[in-house]
Amino acid sequence: MMTLHGGRLSPFVRRAELWLSLQESAFERQFVSVFDADFGGLLPINPLGRVPVLTLEDGTHLFETSAIVDYLEDTAASGRRLIVQSGPQRWRQLQDIALAHGIAEKAVALVYESERRPAHLQWSDWQQRLSTQIRNGLDALNVRVGSAATPVEGTGISAVCAYDMVALKCPGLLGEVGNLEQLSKAANAHPAFARTHPSLA
Repeated sequence: MMTLHGGRLSPFVRRAELWLSLQESAFERQFVSVFDADFGGLLPINPLGRVPVLTLEDGTHLFETSAIVDYLEDTAASGRRLIVQSGPQRWRQLQDIALAHGIAEKAVALVYESERRPAHLQWSDWQQRLSTQIRNGLDALNVRVGSAATPVEGTGISAVCAYDMVALKCPGLLGEVGNLEQLSKAANAHPAFARTHPSLA
């Protein structure tokens, strides 16, 4: 059985876990904290000490969300793929996923800057820059997902992971993003999303 290593708050770990769950893959969770002195024991399986890491049945360790998702898509039965295989729709999905991933990255960076760094060392200009990137990204993603998006495909999963992270940790940056809000509500009514919500961290 595959093992997914990571914490409960990371939007990247959540995306990998949701991908596994929605593809109905058999896996177990290994909860670790990269803030432990030994990087949660991750260094032997990921030299960067980052999450997520997916350990395959043969012992291979995959790290970085995009690589994990690519593996899951490549090995999934045709009816369980969450990204279109080819053509313009695939390119659009990948662009949407990249945008959501970028928002999540900036949200994590802002949390690190505002919660992990000592107050006297925090850089307000950098926080403002991150906030602008998050705000602009959410506005663009809200338009791109539209009002008919579904949470059980690649774009929806990625968008919800980014939105929920911002809603929990940086709610003042949400603005008017009704499409994302509705997508999140629909998603979190699904057991796979509900049990991985970052508020449970």
